[in-house]
Amino acid sequence: MRVHYKSLVSMSAVFLLTACGGNDESANSSSSNSEDDASSEQVVHYTAPTELSTMDTVMITDINSSNYLGQVVEGLLKIDEEGEPVPAIAADEGTVSEDGLTYTYTLRDDAVWSNGDPVTANDFVFAMQKLVNPDTGASYSYLAETIENAPEIMAGEKEISELGVTANGDQEITFKLTQPTPYFKYLLAFTAFFPQNQAYVEEQGDRYGTSSDTVLANGPFTLENWDGTGLTWDLEKNEDYYAADEIMLDAINVQVLKETSTAVNLFEAGEVDNAQLTGDIVQQYADDENVVVQKKARTSYLEFNWDNEYLQNDKLREAIGLVINTDDLVNTLLGDGSTEIGGFLPADFVTNPSTGEDFSEEAGSFLSYDPERAKELWEEAKSELGVDSISLSFLGDDDEKSKKLSQYIQGQIQNNLSGVSVELRNVPKKNRLEISDNGDFDLLLTGWGADFSDAINFMDLKYSDSPYNRGRYANSEFDALIDKAKTTDANDEDKRWEDLQQAHQILTDDFAFVPLYQEAETQLRNPAVEGIIFNSVGVEFDLSRASIKD
Repeated sequence: MRVHYKSLVSMSAVFLLTACGGNDESANSSSSNSEDDASSEQVVHYTAPTELSTMDTVMITDINSSNYLGQVVEGLLKIDEEGEPVPAIAADEGTVSEDGLTYTYTLRDDAVWSNGDPVTANDFVFAMQKLVNPDTGASYSYLAETIENAPEIMAGEKEISELGVTANGDQEITFKLTQPTPYFKYLLAFTAFFPQNQAYVEEQGDRYGTSSDTVLANGPFTLENWDGTGLTWDLEKNEDYYAADEIMLDAINVQVLKETSTAVNLFEAGEVDNAQLTGDIVQQYADDENVVVQKKARTSYLEFNWDNEYLQNDKLREAIGLVINTDDLVNTLLGDGSTEIGGFLPADFVTNPSTGEDFSEEAGSFLSYDPERAKELWEEAKSELGVDSISLSFLGDDDEKSKKLSQYIQGQIQNNLSGVSVELRNVPKKNRLEISDNGDFDLLLTGWGADFSDAINFMDLKYSDSPYNRGRYANSEFDALIDKAKTTDANDEDKRWEDLQQAHQILTDDFAFVPLYQEAETQLRNPAVEGIIFNSVGVEFDLSRASIKD
């Protein structure tokens, strides 16, 4: 007898949870047992929105891979139900010096890797040195810039051994900073700061993190059956995890589903327990008791490639922004609970330290829908550029939602700006990340989800030498304000806030991007799985306390 369980999913990835079901051999073999045996199984099935790019902690740049890595590897700290960093591999809260420059933590003595090796302080030192090593090419290396000697190491001026991260024996680690960093504890809970087993990583070489056979776990689950490129993988309970007795799920089988209709059909057939809804399908299920809407601290925006001679024209950039009807985009095209945004940061994310006003509210909105003004600007731009027509390449992901967005934006531009041709290029996310890193686009459909609760997490993206500044935007005044927020004004909350607001104003004055929407998800879900923790920053979900109720 086949016993079917229904469950919850993540706020960002598309999760579809079922127990003891599905078509895989392991599920069928378990369902052939007696009803009592089957009902004791804690096996669920997820579907994810995109492939995994890598499981190398220092090389991950996409949220989907980060979310799954967060189930397999733990850092010193993790984010709890209240959104606060709490001990994980760290044995306690640690100590912070009065000047805010030295953080010291003692490690748990019962944390081990899935190969049996103990997790040691050197695992963190090794991973941090790898993160800032310029030969690694880690996009997130900039997050370590307030650690002693990190900037000089990243510039190739000092050896990685001089990084201000020190192992005091196997069980104690110290971080020395050059300036107070209010969000540093959040960084210690972020995937880029997670540990790596040096001997294992060096043994694997370039293969490390490219498949489940080249990954070690120290967290609640191990990664299994991932070949590095495929659309399926499994998470299995890690019996060596220090809190294994608290882990109720035996396994999580994951598959990638990119088409909404496929997910919905499987949900309706009882094969899966979650389906992401968009567009017209949202309306069809508006009154369904299984519909859940979750808002994220994540914005979607259009990025320009500033190496394109046409897009260096501010009138053309503004014209492109003015022809995109974001009200129509979020309410008709998406219809999934996503909302309009007027700037770079999401709403309800960070607030003014003195007034409590939300950053996005204080910054205000720009680029309202105005196709007539856009046409005027395009005529002026053509005169300045000396052209009658141009062609722009538009890069985005190949999931259904991204394709719909790309086609909508393409249509808005071409229908309103006569002479502008937009060529779509929708590819798997792993490929899109590589292509955009190489700057091989004119327009880029992208977004950013908060890694930690601070406005700098978004504003840093447009810093001239940021690895995430894929369009190569550069403004010296903007850079100077970001530098002030990180250094001279770092300890003055009000001045720092003003620096960041002024920097945001420069971005809008330059039409450096086109804000599209703040992301939310509408999903069909069954509440049979309890205890999943959802986070608005960093790793977006925690399955370590989840269980399937009868």
